[in-house]
Amino acid sequence: MTKCLTIAIFSILPGLWAQPAITPPQLGFVEDSGCLLRPAYGIAGNFILGPAVSGKIVTAAFSGSFGLLKTDSSLAAFDSHGKLLAAMDVAPGPALFAFSPGGTTALAYIASSNALVEWRGSAFAPVSLHSADAIPQTVLAIAFPTPFETSLIIQRKDTIWELKFPLGTVGTVSQNAVVGVHAPLLVLPSGDLIYPDTGGIAIRRTDASEIHIAASLPASFSLQQMNLDWVQVSDLNSKARFAIRATPGREGFYRLPE
Repeated sequence: MTKCLTIAIFSILPGLWAQPAITPPQLGFVEDSGCLLRPAYGIAGNFILGPAVSGKIVTAAFSGSFGLLKTDSSLAAFDSHGKLLAAMDVAPGPALFAFSPGGTTALAYIASSNALVEWRGSAFAPVSLHSADAIPQTVLAIAFPTPFETSLIIQRKDTIWELKFPLGTVGTVSQNAVVGVHAPLLVLPSGDLIYPDTGGIAIRRTDASEIHIAASLPASFSLQQMNLDWVQVSDLNSKARFAIRATPGREGFYRLPE
């Protein structure tokens, strides 16, 4: 989650995307230091932010083809140009997002109401979460590994656990400890897990191998997905913003413009 909990209305700037014939590649969308959603262009280590495509937000995430964002009282979906696709009223506060591996659907978990909402490509739909009353208050991240299941990464005392819930009223809840992982953390659609470790960032692949990226991290920060394999790091005590690249063989840590 981010520190910006300002009520806002999602608004698209008309004519914003009348682009020249040649433009830098778009890396995704980021939340700037003013809590505005902006497209990010360029190549690793050389970024440019485009004009804002929203009012102030609480948090957002982008899959590479579409994104979700949360204001204090609404949940919205937007396309790769920043165009609003749909919106719905939800409980106040932040949300956690997870995209399906195929990138066509997504889940939003609203912590304040313990509610799960699915984006199904054209509309939002509430999702029944089996044994939802068993979910603890501290949910750190969510994942969407299959169309019929979600994983909630939770903090329970000194241990982080993964709880797998069936989407619906049929099925069983399973759990396992996630050893050696620290908050904040984020799960990419690939299943890769990103979290801080000594002296930087760790990426734990689905085969349990780990990649270390040297980085000077802020004392307090949040993580949110800015594209398929890019993650934004937002300093919660300053305007500083960074980007983690998780592409296998091309991992890196970079400063984003403010």
